[in-house]
Amino acid sequence: MISESTINKVRNLAIEDILQPYVRLSRKGSTLMGLCPFHSERTGSFAVTPGKNLFHCFSCNRGGDGITFIMEKENLTFMEAVTFIAKNNGIPIEYSDEERSEEELVEAKHKESLLITLDHLQRFFVENLRVAMMEENQAAREYAYGRWSEEFCSIAGIGFAPKDGNTFMEYCRTKGLNEEFLFELGMLKRNEDGSIYAMFRQRIMIPIRNRWGRIIAYTARYIGNNEKAPKYINSSTSIIYSKGETLFGIDRASRQRDADYYIIVEGAPDVLRMQSVGFDNTVAALGTAWTDSQFDQLKKFITSLCFIPDSDTAEGKPYGAGFEAVMTNGASAIKKGFHVTVRELPFAEQNGKNDADSYIHCKEDYSSLKEKHFIVWLAQKRFCIADSLMEERKCVAEIADLLRYVKDQLVFDQCIEQLGKLHGKVKLWRDAVTQARGEARKKQGHGSSMNEMQREAELLRQFGLFVRENCYYAIGEKDEEPARISNFIMEPLFHIEDENNATRIFRMRNMYDVCRVIELKESELCSLSNFQQKAGSLGNYVWLAKIDKLNRVKEYLYSKTDTAERIRKLGWNASEEFFAFGNGILYGGTFKNVDDLGIVRGVNGKAFYIPATSKIYLHNPEIFQFERLMVHENRNGVKLYDFASRLVGVFGENASIALCYLLATLFRDIIFRRTRHFPILNLFGEKGTGKTTLATSLQSFFLHGIDPPNLGVTSVPAMNDRVSQAVNTLVVVDEYKNDLDIRKIAYLKGLWGGGGQTKKNTNTDGMAAQTIVSTGVALCGQDKPTQDMALYTRVIFLAFSKTSFNQVEKRNYEDLVALCNMGLTHLTIEILSHRELFEKNFPEIYSITKRELATKFENESIHDRIFGNWVIPLAAYRTLETVLDVPFSYADLFETAVKGIRSQNELAQESSEVADFWSMLQGFQTSGKCVDKAHYRIRYMKSFRPISVKEDIEFKEARPILYLNMAAVASLFNSRNMNATANRSNWSTIMSYLKSHSSFLGLKQDRFTILLPSGLPDYSFEMVNNEQVKKVKVNRPKALCFDYLQLKEAFGLELETEIISDKQEVMEDNLTGQEPSNVQIQGFPSQRDLPL
Repeated sequence: MISESTINKVRNLAIEDILQPYVRLSRKGSTLMGLCPFHSERTGSFAVTPGKNLFHCFSCNRGGDGITFIMEKENLTFMEAVTFIAKNNGIPIEYSDEERSEEELVEAKHKESLLITLDHLQRFFVENLRVAMMEENQAAREYAYGRWSEEFCSIAGIGFAPKDGNTFMEYCRTKGLNEEFLFELGMLKRNEDGSIYAMFRQRIMIPIRNRWGRIIAYTARYIGNNEKAPKYINSSTSIIYSKGETLFGIDRASRQRDADYYIIVEGAPDVLRMQSVGFDNTVAALGTAWTDSQFDQLKKFITSLCFIPDSDTAEGKPYGAGFEAVMTNGASAIKKGFHVTVRELPFAEQNGKNDADSYIHCKEDYSSLKEKHFIVWLAQKRFCIADSLMEERKCVAEIADLLRYVKDQLVFDQCIEQLGKLHGKVKLWRDAVTQARGEARKKQGHGSSMNEMQREAELLRQFGLFVRENCYYAIGEKDEEPARISNFIMEPLFHIEDENNATRIFRMRNMYDVCRVIELKESELCSLSNFQQKAGSLGNYVWLAKIDKLNRVKEYLYSKTDTAERIRKLGWNASEEFFAFGNGILYGGTFKNVDDLGIVRGVNGKAFYIPATSKIYLHNPEIFQFERLMVHENRNGVKLYDFASRLVGVFGENASIALCYLLATLFRDIIFRRTRHFPILNLFGEKGTGKTTLATSLQSFFLHGIDPPNLGVTSVPAMNDRVSQAVNTLVVVDEYKNDLDIRKIAYLKGLWGGGGQTKKNTNTDGMAAQTIVSTGVALCGQDKPTQDMALYTRVIFLAFSKTSFNQVEKRNYEDLVALCNMGLTHLTIEILSHRELFEKNFPEIYSITKRELATKFENESIHDRIFGNWVIPLAAYRTLETVLDVPFSYADLFETAVKGIRSQNELAQESSEVADFWSMLQGFQTSGKCVDKAHYRIRYMKSFRPISVKEDIEFKEARPILYLNMAAVASLFNSRNMNATANRSNWSTIMSYLKSHSSFLGLKQDRFTILLPSGLPDYSFEMVNNEQVKKVKVNRPKALCFDYLQLKEAFGLELETEIISDKQEVMEDNLTGQEPSNVQIQGFPSQRDLPL
């Protein structure tokens, strides 16, 4: 089956890129508009909202995301549409089948069959709502569109199941849908007499989707007149849908990467209401009680929740079901580690009940609700009904127990302060929390007064073991003697948590008191032979018993093991908010070194494992090579200002832009949340210009002593491993060339949007298992990446031209290199100390910078992507300008960026117009307007000498040279421009572009046929031997000469109509205008076709 990572990449593609082959879009404000591809129309009613990645047609009411569009347009299932989009957008399709057993594969295929069935049913329900053919369809539209907008219904996939169930069943038969699947999904039911009926009739069908947007079930609202019919019913539980495992709205919420929190409401109608007014970060459980599974799903995306309880009452109870549900679920969320708040709805004036669906109709309705921390809100509710001192004490105990789960000290103090105002004093609450923590520890402890040795012996006996002289013995049954089962004992040090590569670290001591530390995989502890082999490899460590005794020892050891979490990627860790090096962690402004085992303690109350410098692997140089280079050492005391001054002194203005790009990489995750892209830094120049040295100088902020990988010889998987090993760092890759493998070019393009390559982990360390690219990339090379505009517009292009340096410049260069070789990680730590400031201010400063830069270019046409790329380093520096000391100002940087944008944009424009020129020429040749030997000719030559050049250009073998008749082609070009509406360059500009292209060889005169205005060759007549002879008129103008093979490769040019050898060329030159009357010149009529 297609992997989840592939589906995620497809869902995150810009919808305008997916729709590009089907509809031409033009911008109107924040929306893109065009003619709907689903029906004929003259005025565009097809709208695309790039910010939400959704489309909607206001005429035919189709709508959804990019996958929905392809499903409907190409008549494909969900997975077929994902495959279609991935192939058309260069996304590698990865499959998860290789990691599943045969039974799991069968189950996965069955699930996919059920999902495909639901894809087909969705088309039926949606069409029944769109098409108002019958009265009940019209009634359904009135209900749905009265409750939500037509656009929202279209995008959400809301449909209608007609009253006559036979219509539904006939559709299923027509589509050949498997009847067993329909029963399994609960779409069909069977009466007691055995007859079959449709489960959903006369109901508005609201699809329930999984996190990938696939429909897994329905919740259906009855709109008929039968008062006994339940208002809402849901699909039956199936292999793809379980109420306790599902979160309604998670498909849209999970895509809100910049959401600070999720809103939790009671049911599906509340979620739809919140989504319809712009809160896509809203979810609901399809039942009142939340399960651990549902909270675990949320943990993957968010750490803060805001509950909106239904404001209702219940007879005989202090609070209604809505309040009670939030009290229970909110407490569970607190215990799961979430930051939880509540926004309470006012009671309605008529029946008293209010919910999100009935109360919230715009964003202001939501923002007007006062937000309180859940614990404070719960305390208010509890004390409100506490009618005795005993009840109040219970309330204090309940609230204090929840407070011990609050890890954020600021939030904890705020809660304590507010609770002190509500009841008692602050000291009462602090004492209550201290007591709650103590009671929790007592429950976890053994409560025994035995000393440590006694407890160990007792614990061993529980597992049928005892220790003597550093050996394990198994206690015999009845009268059997104890048996020695090893010549060593094991002290459990750490269980290393890792979802893909969990291990355990032990200190092993044998009967001779020789000690070794070892890290064992779980698989090595589950296989007797593997365990014996691994233990024996350490020296004299022998296991003597069978697997059952080993399992006893394992059970004993596991009961007393501390836990550490493996750091799988160095750099920024978003979930724990620290920055990891290979030898320690930067947390809270302090660098904490690893111990000799590779463990860092005291970070968020946890321990973390970085094995690169652990003594376990000290003598194995073949592993953790990258991690051992990315270490923090205080060997360099240079200040940021001094380093930046030296950098700018050596590399000039380019260095200021490159340094600001480095600043951006350190906060790449924050930037990416705002922009959804991150550019590549492209350093272009000849050998010896210093471009790679500038890149490696910046790389010294993270690691040094490592050569950049050579793109020419590095495979895509190897390159992917390199760029995905760390987060918020800088990776340098060298030797970019335009003739690289197209897969490498496609990979580089994917980096702009954060795309990488996912592969099965085969490393012993597991550090490179995740291959999402979350780092900055500096791309060095001697070729401009202009051959592929999609790549060129994804880079910040900096050109280097200086190749000769005086002695002072060389000395400055050498001093800079020596400085960088000492490492600059202390500057990284200095910059990272401002992360809170950056996270707070960057979004606003980015918007301001973007507006100011746009104003600068308001009268110029700048490529959107090029413009957006340059905004990022500008805004990054501007955010930190007040706290960083560097030798240039924002105003200086702004002017440098303006020049850089213009320069890069001009080069993009030039490359685009050159491609357009050759496309034009190809079109004229295909239509017969551009004629061989009149407008152009191709000669195969072993040597070539342009005008004003003294020496020949030699070729190893005859090579095709394209000669362009300048005057004739200029006439064609100008005729095209006369009829063009687009703003195109004139001929002299195009000629300068052509001459600057790498395929241009020079100017040379050649013979070309003269054409009449009709496009036919011009002839003259002479008397030869008393006979009138007809000759083709020719001239010898200057021609633009190009390497034809290079043009074919770069632009797909195909102008050859015949191949003429050198000998034939000589003969033709000698017979100019003397072809026999019965010989037809290619592309021209013969003599008998023309009137004399």
